[in-house]
Amino acid sequence: MTYPQFKVPKRFWSKVDVGEADECWEWQAGKTGGGYGGFCIHHKIWRAHRVAWVLTYGPIPKGLCVLHHCDNPSCCNPYHLFLGTRADNSADAVKKGRTARGERASRAKLTEDDVHEIRAMLDSGENLTDIANEFGVHSTAIKAIKKGRSWGWLDV
Repeated sequence: MTYPQFKVPKRFWSKVDVGEADECWEWQAGKTGGGYGGFCIHHKIWRAHRVAWVLTYGPIPKGLCVLHHCDNPSCCNPYHLFLGTRADNSADAVKKGRTARGERASRAKLTEDDVHEIRAMLDSGENLTDIANEFGVHSTAIKAIKKGRSWGWLDV
């Protein structure tokens, strides 16, 4: 990212509510639907947290993302930012419980109550295909529940 050194930093930081090092520094200007700040440089919109990284630490290496320790998309506090790959970002989201799983997943066909009932049916020896037909899913979905590959996080 190239920018006129004498204009960008002052204009950028004037749009950030800078606080203590351990606090989120909220972007005060325009934001995306996801809450990320947007900052215009040479008629191009940049994510504000990425600009904060560049102004503080230098260029972002190719293939890396700027991630938030705080999980606050509008935070521009450089102490809350770190570099990682897209895979790192996904793993961080899973670790912190930010991904949709179970009933919250947009394509979910089963509820938590369904899964508890399916487990009880499996424990009683009912056939995978019969259970699948009853719940309107494929038998591989029931097998994944049985093996703990899906819904494994749900308490038994």
